[in-house]
Amino acid sequence: MMIIVRMYPKTDLNRIWNYVENVIAKESSAVVTPLYSAQLEGMMSVGVIFDVKDPDNIAHFLTETLKDFDECHHTRTISLMKPVFFPIPKKKPENMQRYIIRIYTHPKNYKEIYNYLINYKYPFNLFPIYVSYSLGDEDIVMNVAADSKQTVHNFLREKIRIMDGVDSSSFYPVVKSKRFAPLAELIKVQQKHLAEQAKKIPKSEMDEHFDFVEDFEEYALLTGAFPRDLE
Repeated sequence: MMIIVRMYPKTDLNRIWNYVENVIAKESSAVVTPLYSAQLEGMMSVGVIFDVKDPDNIAHFLTETLKDFDECHHTRTISLMKPVFFPIPKKKPENMQRYIIRIYTHPKNYKEIYNYLINYKYPFNLFPIYVSYSLGDEDIVMNVAADSKQTVHNFLREKIRIMDGVDSSSFYPVVKSKRFAPLAELIKVQQKHLAEQAKKIPKSEMDEHFDFVEDFEEYALLTGAFPRDLE
């Protein structure tokens, strides 16, 4: 099971990030695997994504590890329910960046919106990394890669906000990220939750070893995107 723990600071978000970088990897055990962390533009929190055997396994981190870290004002724990991952395509624009999309709706609309996002035919310049029920803060969360903020904005305006039942939606660029688990472990989690339609895609079209947590910036630099595109 995948769980997000969002950590909120008293005053200094950088102290939260530094703590996460230096402490989270030590939380790895037979039942808990810290996968990666992410900080979003415009959000006063740092999210840490864990893979756990059982929801109760996260209790040690919340009640023991964090108790001596005074800068953490509070946390929110979100269970990712029915996460669906998508393969990273080999052919993609040069200046891709990750974004988090958060969708709020009534429970009667959960399934319809979730299925719509899973089955939607995404364009070349925007593709999903995962879609999941979250039900702990927002109702549905998406992790996507796109070539610009405008592309994501247009997707929300033209494809999501027009849907019956969508109360509100928002998106946030990922400005910092760090992978804690070995890349092989991250890929294993992706494969475990791979979308059914993705299993029909030829392997020659998938970038099976692409690190979606840390590789987008490196990819943009290698393919010639300007540094300003990464800011």
